[in-house]
Amino acid sequence: MNHQIFLFFQWFKRDLAGRYRGSWLGLSWLFVQPLAQIGVFTLIFHGFMQVRWPLAAGAQQGDAWTYALNTLAGLAVFNFFAEVLTRAPIAVLSQPNLVTKVRFPLPILPLVTVSVALVHVGVGVVLLAAVSIATGNWSGTYAWLALWLPPVLLYGTSIAFLLASAGLYVRDLGQAMPAVSSLLMLLTPIFYPMSAVPANLRDLFEMNPVAWAVESLRGFMLADQGLDWSQWGAHLLFSILAVIGAYWVFRRLQAGFADVL
Repeated sequence: MNHQIFLFFQWFKRDLAGRYRGSWLGLSWLFVQPLAQIGVFTLIFHGFMQVRWPLAAGAQQGDAWTYALNTLAGLAVFNFFAEVLTRAPIAVLSQPNLVTKVRFPLPILPLVTVSVALVHVGVGVVLLAAVSIATGNWSGTYAWLALWLPPVLLYGTSIAFLLASAGLYVRDLGQAMPAVSSLLMLLTPIFYPMSAVPANLRDLFEMNPVAWAVESLRGFMLADQGLDWSQWGAHLLFSILAVIGAYWVFRRLQAGFADVL
């Protein structure tokens, strides 16, 4: 077990550092990129397209900072899932030597993918707190993160196990995931509030685990709202079942990894 933990952290550091090796800003890109995204999206959607975010009371509409903060919360969650979707299909496929020539605990590879993607959530939460405090919009709490994070992490892990194993057999997955990620962005209330979704479609949107994660993060970070216990319990249960099923699929397909590489 200690050996596997050591391998996990070694691969985690290798993966994270490798993405920014040789760039001028290095790990600073973790902060620069989301800030640049927020600036562009706020200009386009709030400035050009006149999208407004309703305040908690519902009687007024928020300003540009309100829109930017709510969008930042949405992107912090979305970027996590988007990275898992796009990188998980090649998590094992890109390491053929570990499959065919070395005794290596392969489940570590999708777990590293999820852990590196989780850095986006951490950076997003830190930026969200810093910007909201700096602009006088802070009204949330970190306390709910301890309950909110497990379902989000389990959902991401289940996706990673499924795509990492299926990606060896269906190479098209790697090409399809960016399109799936773009579709997910549009079907999740990231740039628009959930109240903007037509009432007859809202239940369908709320079934989206990413939408639940986004709305919940906004609630306790920006609106001083706690988690909805029934929703949280349902997502926790479903995410546990999802990760158990996904890991079972990964282990079942693992026997044929070497044959398809």
